[in-house]
Amino acid sequence: MVDIVMIGSSIFEFWQQPHWLPLSVNNRAVRGTQSQFWRDSDLSTLPDAKSYLVYCGSNDLIYGVAPKKTIENIKALLTELTRLQPSAKVGYFSIMKCPQKDNAGQLELIDDINQQIKAFINDNHSRHNSHHQSGNLHYFNFNHYIANDEKWFVDDGLHLTDKAYHMLDRQLAPALSLWLGSDQ
Repeated sequence: MVDIVMIGSSIFEFWQQPHWLPLSVNNRAVRGTQSQFWRDSDLSTLPDAKSYLVYCGSNDLIYGVAPKKTIENIKALLTELTRLQPSAKVGYFSIMKCPQKDNAGQLELIDDINQQIKAFINDNHSRHNSHHQSGNLHYFNFNHYIANDEKWFVDDGLHLTDKAYHMLDRQLAPALSLWLGSDQ
């Protein structure tokens, strides 16, 4: 059993093998995928893991998927992962604000989608805690680290530089270790 399985689009796929020692990682992300792809996927074929990290929704914006549909797909995906793997933790990484999305005038839309997913996760967590169970969904704010700063992006304004991935490795390894070790 691995510690983390990553699913999602190119932002995760291009991360390849994150350096989150001592955690073991299996990256199953696929570039170009949209939230509907992951919602429709047979998630039971994913390797057993202590946790699953999800990044999707960004490509939905590129291809004109209605935000309501994106939110519905992400909620369904997170719900299905928690149903299939009830003892695993599931983390969702917020849609990144990036120069490409800024130029397309989509930053407010990203904020809205991210807020709705975060509220869904917080609501799920509250519901579980009210029943004295541990909520297993967690929201990670990618934008806290990247901050739509051009220095972290390659020329397309969407994908991250190697330097950005190294920075994220340093920032996230302790946070993920703490999250996986916590009972909350």
